[in-house]
Amino acid sequence: MARQIISSAVLFISLFVSFHLDIGGVGLISNLIALCFVIGGTLAIALMIYPWKSLVCTTRMVKKTFHPLDKPNATILAIVHLARSYRQGWDIRNLERQGKDLPPGLLKTGVELIACRCDRNKMKQVLQQEATSVQEQYENAMKMIPHLSQMALSLGLIGTFVNSIRFYGLSRDLQELAGYAVAAFLTIFYGVLLGELGLVPLADRMKGYCSEEIFRLDLIQEGMMGIQDREHPRSIRFRLESHLAPRDTKDSIVQAPEIEIAREEVALESKRIGSILVN
Repeated sequence: MARQIISSAVLFISLFVSFHLDIGGVGLISNLIALCFVIGGTLAIALMIYPWKSLVCTTRMVKKTFHPLDKPNATILAIVHLARSYRQGWDIRNLERQGKDLPPGLLKTGVELIACRCDRNKMKQVLQQEATSVQEQYENAMKMIPHLSQMALSLGLIGTFVNSIRFYGLSRDLQELAGYAVAAFLTIFYGVLLGELGLVPLADRMKGYCSEEIFRLDLIQEGMMGIQDREHPRSIRFRLESHLAPRDTKDSIVQAPEIEIAREEVALESKRIGSILVN
């Protein structure tokens, strides 16, 4: 209830300022009125329509799209490394320690579930639920941003009508007349700038980011289930790479020589045997 009251007050103040603030001419005041009406009105309507948690979540997802996303090849390398460590018979605590070094996300969740010896079906269900939750957050954000864009455009048009009324009915001299005319055009300008040139490209960017993120989450789910089943690391690697697009198969992970992979496996096995002999 308080949120609706605050948002309504912000919208009312924006309208009141646009109707009653005197414009001495073309300059800062005209721009401030247009910005106040478009941005303040869009924010107020968004607060009236959407829950506060949804707005915060959308802001967080928008911020996330400007951070570099892990490449699928890097994700596959991380999964294969974990698979080698787990399959070579090392203590489960070693896998748990590696999981602590991972950033929060689906990969860390999968390692923790394996370290806790979670049932396979339960683990699959938890991973799917977390991936679905992330996907829903992106989808909600992508639905909200176009709505905000339409709000900004609508408020730009309304602001133009408001200042046009003042242009014809309240002007007293030529300088003031020019100020109202400029304010009328600036509101639609800022509405288009925020809606079409700001929020619409942002929605497109998020759409591409979401697609890459969902693909990466699918790779993690399949890879972690392979680790749970103690599949051979090479089998997991080849199966995950088969999902990559042909343009991505030219990366270094696919062209990595088999001898390097075998050398890593021999080193891990030697270390494991050495630890057994010491004990």
